[in-house]
Amino acid sequence: MTDTTTDDTVAIRRIAEDEGDTVGGLWDRMCREIEDGGPLTAHGLRRLSRMLAVSAWHRDAFCLVAVRDAAIVGFVNGRVSTEEGLLPGLCGEIDSLYVVPEERRRGISRALAEAAVAYLREQGADPIRYLSCADATEDHRFWESLGFEADQVCLTRYRHG
Repeated sequence: MTDTTTDDTVAIRRIAEDEGDTVGGLWDRMCREIEDGGPLTAHGLRRLSRMLAVSAWHRDAFCLVAVRDAAIVGFVNGRVSTEEGLLPGLCGEIDSLYVVPEERRRGISRALAEAAVAYLREQGADPIRYLSCADATEDHRFWESLGFEADQVCLTRYRHG
């Protein structure tokens, strides 16, 4: 993937291995902002930060970061997979996208999403999926504006509740 720059002087590039802790911190911040969310445990944060660092060179996983003035202000991550191997080709999956609140409404989320789609297409992925909560209407509108279509329903049964 080649680095891209938005009109607002934000560069988008693949994460560097030594940036795992920084992006892990952003992930923790994202978790604290969502309804029913909360902070990651210290152990969970260490594991997540390592996973993000490994995506700097991993064959199937990726993490792209948005950088302004040498500070990471957002990220998107995902993977390429064969799913269960039942369909021909590769599937692209976008797991999470986050931009710090003070940098929102500047096109960074869209630039990250478009860069993730471009990266996955370069890897040969088709289709590309983003999984979201059923009631995340604003989130759905954002991804639909990028050409994504709602086509799956996931129902979950929890042990307690």
